[in-house]
Amino acid sequence: MARLRSGHGPVLALLLLPAVAAAQAPLEDPLDCGLDPPGRVYVPRPGPRAHEAAPWTDREPTLVRRELRDSGMGTRSGVPQTRLHGGALSGKTIYLSPGHGFYRSAPLARWATQRPNTFGVVEDFVSAETLNQYLLPMLMGAGAVVVPVREPDLNPRMAIVNNGDPGYSEQGDPGLFSTSPVPGWGPPPSPMANNVLPFQLGGSRVMTAAAQATASASWVPNIPEDGARYVYIAYTSDPSRVHDAHFVVRHAGGESHFRINQRRHGGTWVMLGRFYFKAGQSPEKGAVQALNDSTAQGGVSLDAVRFGGGTGFIGDAEMGPVPRPRYEECARYHTQFSGAPASVFAPSGTNRLSNERNDDVTARSRFAAWDHEEGEDAVYVAWHTNASGAGAYGTEGYVYGPNPVDGTLNFTGVPGSDVMAQALLDELDHDLKATVVVDPPWRTRKLRSAYFGEVNPAHNPEMPSVLLEIAYHDSERDAVHLREADFRRVAARAILQGLIKYFAKRDGAPVHLPPEPPTAVAALNKAGGVEVRWAASPTDSDDVGGHAATAYRVYQSEDGLGWDEGHETAETAFTMALPPGTTRYFRVAALNAGGESFPSETVGVRTGEAPPVLIINAFDRLDATMNLTEDLTPYDLGSPVRVLLEAMNDGSSIRRHGAAVARHAVAFDSATNEAFAAKLTNLTGYRLVDWFTGRGGVKGAPPTRDEQVALRDFVSKGGHLLFSGSNAASQLLAGSAEDQAFLADILRATVGSSGTSSLLVEGQPGQWLAPATNLALDDGTRGGLAVGVTDVLAPAGGALPVLRYAGTEFPAGVASAPGGQVLFLGIPLEGIVSPWRREYVMGAFLARTGLLATEPAAPGDEPPLPDLGPANQWTPATGNDVRPPDPLPPPYVVGEVPESYEAADTGCGCGAGSAPVFMAWWGLLVTVQLQRARRRTPHSSR
Repeated sequence: MARLRSGHGPVLALLLLPAVAAAQAPLEDPLDCGLDPPGRVYVPRPGPRAHEAAPWTDREPTLVRRELRDSGMGTRSGVPQTRLHGGALSGKTIYLSPGHGFYRSAPLARWATQRPNTFGVVEDFVSAETLNQYLLPMLMGAGAVVVPVREPDLNPRMAIVNNGDPGYSEQGDPGLFSTSPVPGWGPPPSPMANNVLPFQLGGSRVMTAAAQATASASWVPNIPEDGARYVYIAYTSDPSRVHDAHFVVRHAGGESHFRINQRRHGGTWVMLGRFYFKAGQSPEKGAVQALNDSTAQGGVSLDAVRFGGGTGFIGDAEMGPVPRPRYEECARYHTQFSGAPASVFAPSGTNRLSNERNDDVTARSRFAAWDHEEGEDAVYVAWHTNASGAGAYGTEGYVYGPNPVDGTLNFTGVPGSDVMAQALLDELDHDLKATVVVDPPWRTRKLRSAYFGEVNPAHNPEMPSVLLEIAYHDSERDAVHLREADFRRVAARAILQGLIKYFAKRDGAPVHLPPEPPTAVAALNKAGGVEVRWAASPTDSDDVGGHAATAYRVYQSEDGLGWDEGHETAETAFTMALPPGTTRYFRVAALNAGGESFPSETVGVRTGEAPPVLIINAFDRLDATMNLTEDLTPYDLGSPVRVLLEAMNDGSSIRRHGAAVARHAVAFDSATNEAFAAKLTNLTGYRLVDWFTGRGGVKGAPPTRDEQVALRDFVSKGGHLLFSGSNAASQLLAGSAEDQAFLADILRATVGSSGTSSLLVEGQPGQWLAPATNLALDDGTRGGLAVGVTDVLAPAGGALPVLRYAGTEFPAGVASAPGGQVLFLGIPLEGIVSPWRREYVMGAFLARTGLLATEPAAPGDEPPLPDLGPANQWTPATGNDVRPPDPLPPPYVVGEVPESYEAADTGCGCGAGSAPVFMAWWGLLVTVQLQRARRRTPHSSR
């Protein structure tokens, strides 16, 4: 068989462009579809890393562990890697692959996604959005250590502090610190070339351990803007390192303590968790500290700390970095950035003519094998969406076999892969059929095999591996569901539960599924403090959701952004003392032996005697009508939908309403509308109710009949009502006679017969909100929630317009007094971008109801936006001397491929299910490559 130099592939692809275009086939190698035919040989995989002294055993601590610091405090802040009390996946490592992403396309001479926009969805984005927002935190909540093969942080700003940087310092006896001879992370040139190894560019330090903390090191970044970020540490591993290195993350909610087994997984970024940081440089609220206390003798490695995900930075003079968040990049670049050698991220060469799109497929699984250590209990799970070009639909699962994508099962992969894959398919089949309403019912095919590179044991022989095709993005019926956040959540939860059941059966352990979060939650003033109440987490009889909760963890925050470590209780209520005038927010997570749920929606209070205000969050909508769209025409993607929860509905809106009330020193209670329905609170005793619907209840539903009756009774008895929401008026008008009567009698409005809304609102001249100017509404890109298309109102029953869309006479808000004062906004109050202007609207209404003695001052000019600096903050190295030389281009061999096969009802994600077209092109490619090889390269055989 002829051996080919790796650089020939892309050149050959260029020569074949006319034939490729004529065949309407992909422009690049068939590995574009993830196919890795038998006989293709790459540069050998890297062997065990030098620090692997012995196999990992059950007696050795896991990689990352949480540490309980204070009595009564919990163990989870933000989304950390582990839970103190364990979970169903404790002791397991999950290598998680979101599949495809942006790559540098030589044929297109630009950055491109690996899959197109079909029916509004792009597989490269769907997979990353789902895993990063749903599956990854679910796995963490179940106790797993998760290693993503693509960047998981959606935050497009990154700060790295290296040892020796201005933000790095050492405290204690200088004799306890030394310089390690082992290379560490170093700042790469900017842009970073595709052959640079950043973990070979710098050095690292070592701090001698002691029984008690006698020394420490600190990394303090200059955070450019408020926001949640993942925190990663880098260190060098060695048997002389301690297995319980003490690291502390200081964030806006307090501090979180970790113990790291530094004898393992060095030379890469190790993820600790996701935390909220405030802008600026603060050792107390934005830093990582390493302490030298340990139960073992040895040293603590001190290298670099990373905050956030950043944007693309790999590029060259020919094609600069992609100006996109790094989580959208393919694994090829992330694995290079994460310390892997070239044999992992570029097995076909590191020159610019190498096919980085193909290397991306093998980089995912090769990285898992490189990072994994012998004896570590790990699996590899890849999430994809499918394509066939032939109308196929439903879910498929693949393990490795020497056959093409022909619908058969000829399993030859890592033992256990088929068992794990079947467990995941069974759970997906059960849960999707139970939750997805479609006729005919959701379809899940039998387990299949194929020579997909991502599950090929030639690249990753170390762990069971599965490639899941959740749905077909080129099927209109499936794309409808892929656009739904809840479909993604259910599918992610099914994978979590399938993994738990797989490990439980393999290990002979009982099945424990993490619970669902509580939905009915209230925070109420109580004498001397606050009481948080909630209803037990929901369960079902169909084994779709989680198991029952056995305990709960109550988190608190001063601003609803930075959260503490929580307080655990077996009850469904929690009380704590708070001095008068304190604003505090809460959320509740459910616990059981399986793990910890997502937290509930946020509730909060401002303490004070007989609080006059009750805030009710009735914003329950989260569906495809709320999806964002993004203009990506420069990448030939049109405007695909983006499902970004923090810009749609992340359950935190009460904090914006609460801050607006607290700004005027008025006390308040708050609750979800589910808590109101569960009678955990009621409207009695309050003078003003702030009831907000955002963009509506479930599927945009208006207030329920019971809610309308309670609000009608409240207003008729003189209670004041602030009612707001984008589609509240139009939903009520299109509803029942009772809905229409509530709109007419209580809100005193209808939907305007003409006029259009906009994203800029102002006070109606001559009315009491006239000073409210420049009320910009959020479109999902301004740091808050997208308001969508808002209602144009028309006053009814004597109401007066008090807000209008800027420069028009079309009302956005009306005020009336059918009993108490009523302010009805056709926009979400929380959708006003400026907190100062939001607070003014709230304060003006508080004054009108008599809850403020004087009207607030009109909002002035906004403070200037800060200069955020570059998206990726580190000190770039200079000069070519820091770049390692190009490794020798590795050879590969193209083996025999069947001339044709039965396409069946299947696909491989790129439309290659059309067998004749695909195989004709593939056969042509093999023939030409072999002819060129005979002219250029001596024959060899294997």
